Amino acid sequence: MIENRRLKVIMEVQQQMLLSNFDLNLFMKTICDRMCLLTDADGSTIEMLSADEMVYAAVSGTLQPHLGIRIHKNGSLSGLCVTEETILYSPDTQQDDRVNKEATMKVGARSMVCVPLFESSNAVGVLKVISGQPNAFSSRDIETLQLLSLALGSELGKQITYDDKIRILNDYEQLLIQLKAEIERREKLEHELIQLTECDILTGLLNRRGFSVRIQSWIDRAGREEGLFGVFYLDLNKFKQCNDTYGHEVGDLVLVEFANRIKKATSESDLVARLGGDEFVVAAWLQNGHDGLMQVAQRLTDQLELPMRIKGLDLSMTTSVGCTLWAEGKTELDLIRAADQSMYLAKSSGANRIVLDGKLA
Repeated sequence: MIENRRLKVIMEVQQQMLLSNFDLNLFMKTICDRMCLLTDADGSTIEMLSADEMVYAAVSGTLQPHLGIRIHKNGSLSGLCVTEETILYSPDTQQDDRVNKEATMKVGARSMVCVPLFESSNAVGVLKVISGQPNAFSSRDIETLQLLSLALGSELGKQITYDDKIRILNDYEQLLIQLKAEIERREKLEHELIQLTECDILTGLLNRRGFSVRIQSWIDRAGREEGLFGVFYLDLNKFKQCNDTYGHEVGDLVLVEFANRIKKATSESDLVARLGGDEFVVAAWLQNGHDGLMQVAQRLTDQLELPMRIKGLDLSMTTSVGCTLWAEGKTELDLIRAADQSMYLAKSSGANRIVLDGKLA
């Protein structure tokens, strides 16, 4: 994930602080290089305030040819950033009256972010990233720049004492701990979101969206001649009667048990999804084409040989299985339709029957 990459590179900056022995020029160049890695920036710079001018003291990316250039403080976004001592973002410099448009065109800055740098509570410069594209930077990019500005420290431009070094590193370590905790929190939320949008709440299997997302990569892989897979469409025979007779609570438990038995008949690498109601779909890689397909289908029907023990009831349930082999040019819709049609033919042919592409097995 991008957050993990940010954390890794920011930790490298911390190490570089020690390796550079606080050689300010070396460290500022390191900061600029890392800004281009951590954001969508084309170029980055550290501008220092000198009288009434902003001077490019360190550069990276597309701004490398402009080391040392001077821009008048007044009329520039960098100068305004120093004056107001606040972060400023220009999503489109060509539509922003705060910027020096001539200067931004010269350096190819269509969008940019400026973060103030402080010495003894006074803003003495800015950390800036630019992009040749408008609206290039996110709130995450701005947070990253804030962290890097802290890495330069409040003692910028002065000899930093040993005690100050320890203090800055300790503070920075705490920032990294907080950043890591935020990354873990976001990863957990992302996982939970995937569970909500791609998994069936009742059975824990994939839902139609989750299956669709993954089967496309299977089709791409098979198209590169990296294997062959089959698709199986299943439903429970007389499930409606079971629901009507014993109620939806028992019906839901039957579906959960059916899902568990399907998983027992398949491997962890197979795709198993509930499309809705009592209809399920399986995709499985096959070692030997037709024979392998029939072996998987047989394992699926065999799982229902024993009755289901649900809330003290012995329920004899059966399934119907329609299956199809992937072939060049077949889409997800083609595979589902073929397996579904075969399943309905199997259903009309009796209990625990298997039909492959319209032919009874």
